Amino acid sequence: MVTTLAKRAMTTNEQKICFVIDHLVEALGNHSSSPLRRALILTDIDQYPGATQTAIMERLHVDKATVNRDVDWLFNYGCIMRFEAENDARTIKLKSCGYAKNALNQALDYYNSDHEMLKAFIQQLQRIVKVETPTLRDAKIMAALHEAGDLKKQDVMNRLYEGATSTENRAINKLIEEGLVQDVKTQ
Repeated sequence: MVTTLAKRAMTTNEQKICFVIDHLVEALGNHSSSPLRRALILTDIDQYPGATQTAIMERLHVDKATVNRDVDWLFNYGCIMRFEAENDARTIKLKSCGYAKNALNQALDYYNSDHEMLKAFIQQLQRIVKVETPTLRDAKIMAALHEAGDLKKQDVMNRLYEGATSTENRAINKLIEEGLVQDVKTQ
């Protein structure tokens, strides 16, 4: 509790945004290229342990193919567990687990453990990062620029995740092309 309060008191809103994004990346196996939608689905599963894919589709208004694909990815990367319903072996229930659950709990620390607030934050990021499939990396680029203001392109890349330089460079260039980032300077 003291750690949580200290975290919130000692950071600016912009830093909190960056920290929450970092925790979401960690929850998704440190895959910063994961879509924000996948983080939203994982958060929903964590909020409703034992949820079915149908319930997720209804709550989040996401199509079946997308939920299937993201649930498969989350399962394959150890973010969630699948188990059969007690009264119907055809019904598969889901719950978050392991490192994903721990990282989500850290992200939830910034929202008083309120999943709805964290989901609203992720949905807000989806609206702000207006590219076809916004990723956590895209959100971090925009948050880093907002937090620090006037940065060189290399400085932005240094605040990202230890991915390939070409990948991070491509992500920044995509945001520039979309007109979402204009203040990134070259060296």
